[in-house]
Amino acid sequence: MLPFLLVAVPLCAEDAGRWVELVISLVAVGLAFAGFSRFPVLVVALAVAGVLVPALVLAPTATNPVRVWPYVACAVVAYLAGRRVPVRPALAAFGGTLAAGLLAGVLADVVARGGFGLIFGLYDWFLSALVLLVVAVLPWLAGRYRGQGAEMVAAGIERAALLERTRIAREMHDSLGHEWGLIALRAAALEVSPALDEDARARVGELRAGVATATERLHEIVRLLGEPETDLAGLVEHARAAGQRVELAGEAPARVARTVLRVVREGLTNAARHAPGTPVTVRVETAGEHTTVTVENPLSGGESSRGNGSGLAGLRDVVGRLEAGADDGRFVLTATVPHDPPATGRAPSRVWRLVRVPALAAGVTVVLGAGLYFVAGLGNRLDPAVYQTLHIGQPQEDVEQVLPRFQILGDPERTLPAPPPGADCRQYWAEVQTEDRLFYRLCFVDGRLAVKETVPR
Repeated sequence: MLPFLLVAVPLCAEDAGRWVELVISLVAVGLAFAGFSRFPVLVVALAVAGVLVPALVLAPTATNPVRVWPYVACAVVAYLAGRRVPVRPALAAFGGTLAAGLLAGVLADVVARGGFGLIFGLYDWFLSALVLLVVAVLPWLAGRYRGQGAEMVAAGIERAALLERTRIAREMHDSLGHEWGLIALRAAALEVSPALDEDARARVGELRAGVATATERLHEIVRLLGEPETDLAGLVEHARAAGQRVELAGEAPARVARTVLRVVREGLTNAARHAPGTPVTVRVETAGEHTTVTVENPLSGGESSRGNGSGLAGLRDVVGRLEAGADDGRFVLTATVPHDPPATGRAPSRVWRLVRVPALAAGVTVVLGAGLYFVAGLGNRLDPAVYQTLHIGQPQEDVEQVLPRFQILGDPERTLPAPPPGADCRQYWAEVQTEDRLFYRLCFVDGRLAVKETVPR
């Protein structure tokens, strides 16, 4: 419905006055904004069509006067689309409507001007595309910039929440994890004490198992809230403080330090859970573009179930290769962590990322439009001496033999009296221009020259 209203506005305005145009404009704009929330891409396409239709179809020249309200409505809709519509659908709406406008405008000009209408239509389309870059693409970029700013604010709030969760996780890990680790080690020592009978040992074993289960739940909560921010040396010292015997060799590069920390933490947790009291060796070796982490400890009979836990499954998603299992009387966890490619150069600014594609499109449009105008401008000047040889009633085919290849790109015709009904009129710049002679108009009726005019400056 909206395209018909857009087309009808100029027609109704000529017959019924400005009030009819105002009412229809308000209805069209109201329908567009009412449907924007449900059909944003369609409304964007119709708004662009509201700019193209009057310029390319109803009045096929970019120099004819057009109504201002479609441009204002298009700018507002484009701005809103930049705030809410993803990039690809919005660009598809712009590009698809421009492509349809190219076809419709060229066809309208070919019907009105014959063969030269192809060039005239292309030139008009280039001008209209430049206008749309101003009234549609620039507001869309402004809306997109504001939308990205809002997304960055939301991301900052989310980051702050994550940092708070990480702080809570760190406190839980440092306080509860340490105390429960000591309880588990003391329970393990009591479990093998000769001073206890079998019933007491069984109860102490249940206590140790309960502490291990609680520790596992603690680690799950910590992973849910966020991993504690620490370094590898700090993690090993914390394990030693809890009673584990840990030997560390090597250090992780900064680019993969966080992933290495996760691997070592998981290895130490498994050792404390399944082989408490055994010494643990941690080796970190860097070669080329990857770092290998190895965590191993002697077998104690509880390792048969290791290797398929949720912790190891999570690690497999972030490391290049992960192996866990028994090897020559020891349980070995080995992870290969690839290095991320180093950053090169400065990242492009947010503004440049937004404007580079429209800027390229504008540059191409300007170059093509200027090239077409230059080519046509080289062949649209009529020699005054040739013009003097033309006479009313001369056959059209004879006149066309001496005329330039191209006509004027533009609309000088609106400054002249109306041509005869059914006339085919053409305009050519005077090869030698004076105050009394700027361009010529020639009109043909029924295959003969009917109008021959010299237009002053």
